[in-house]
Amino acid sequence: MVLKACSWQIMHKSGKGLIALNIENEVQLKKEFKNIQKNTGKKITVLVQEMLKGSREFLAGMTRFAGFGPCVVFGMGGVLTEVFKDTTLRLVPLADTDAREMFAEIRSSKLLDKYRGMPAVKKDKLSRIIQALGNIALLHPEIAEIDLNPIIINGAEPVVADALFVLEIILMLKCPYLYLT
Repeated sequence: MVLKACSWQIMHKSGKGLIALNIENEVQLKKEFKNIQKNTGKKITVLVQEMLKGSREFLAGMTRFAGFGPCVVFGMGGVLTEVFKDTTLRLVPLADTDAREMFAEIRSSKLLDKYRGMPAVKKDKLSRIIQALGNIALLHPEIAEIDLNPIIINGAEPVVADALFVLEIILMLKCPYLYLT
């Protein structure tokens, strides 16, 4: 299992001791729950999720740039996102060909193909995730940002393991309690 702190006050949990991975038993579950509570300094809701297995992690997201409109980003994800800075960006709307061009543009594109005994990623499904982000951006201008990180490749299947949505009103009002996780 995985435990994650869940609060409108916490956007990013990694590196803050607010996520516990690979929990295998009740003793470990209780210990990690207490650690998360301790690390937040207060009682907090904690999500229990399935531990997804996969050796490749990507990210996809949406943001809006003044004068340009919404853009979608794709690249290497997980805890190494900031280290590798391997992403590409497109204005929306996106077609399947746009998404596939994004796949080819990142330096780590070979990880989407069959690699060292791992099957090729189902690019059609990954493309639909990226296109959906663009569609959400067009249909919901109140959403300022979306962060899907990590997208874990489980076998060949891309599975979104964590998502963050930031509403536009937060930016206008500077009102942090409207963050959704």
